[in-house]
Amino acid sequence: MVDVLLIIFIAVYLIALFMFLNNYNKYKRIPSRNNTIGYDSALKVKEKYNLDNYIIEKKGSFTDNYNKKVIKLSSIVFHESSLYSEAIGYYIAMQAVLDKENNALFRVQKMLEPFYYFMMSIAYFELLLLAFTSFNILYLVVTLGLCILYGFLCLNNSLVIIDRLKKEFIGDNNELKKAIEWLYLFDITLGLLYLRVLIDNLVDMIKKR
Repeated sequence: MVDVLLIIFIAVYLIALFMFLNNYNKYKRIPSRNNTIGYDSALKVKEKYNLDNYIIEKKGSFTDNYNKKVIKLSSIVFHESSLYSEAIGYYIAMQAVLDKENNALFRVQKMLEPFYYFMMSIAYFELLLLAFTSFNILYLVVTLGLCILYGFLCLNNSLVIIDRLKKEFIGDNNELKKAIEWLYLFDITLGLLYLRVLIDNLVDMIKKR
């Protein structure tokens, strides 16, 4: 039974990863309307909601993030004109809007975020970090629960952002609507990767006991 659940989870992860990469490659090749770059779309959100956040370029790929009152856009998103860049610019800037509005679920997500990314960074080494097997299982169960909670918050907040973008910024641009709609995979694919590692470890421990 455990093996079957693990296989199902891995299959879901691979499907999500394929969908994310497929859409990423598709929409980064399609030029945005009016040559809009990610910086432009983030600026539109900033001006509409009178945000006091900085919009900066964060070197690297997939480094787009909102943190500590700063809207960070990766180099491609910041400079290039494509539906992908335009959509990400909107998406990250709308996180600043939720923060300004004191959205409770978004605030909890941001509180959990440092823990989540730290745990992702050590996922493949966590079994070496804990000395006692009895503590390992408890650790993995608690960590798994927190990561699932974080994933749920990401999904909920992503859907809220996408719905508001479609109503307030996208208008009749159907291609951009489609580009926006898949962005919930932006966070969730990375989350599934880490959860897969955790579940692999948890299953191995259960089998050994």
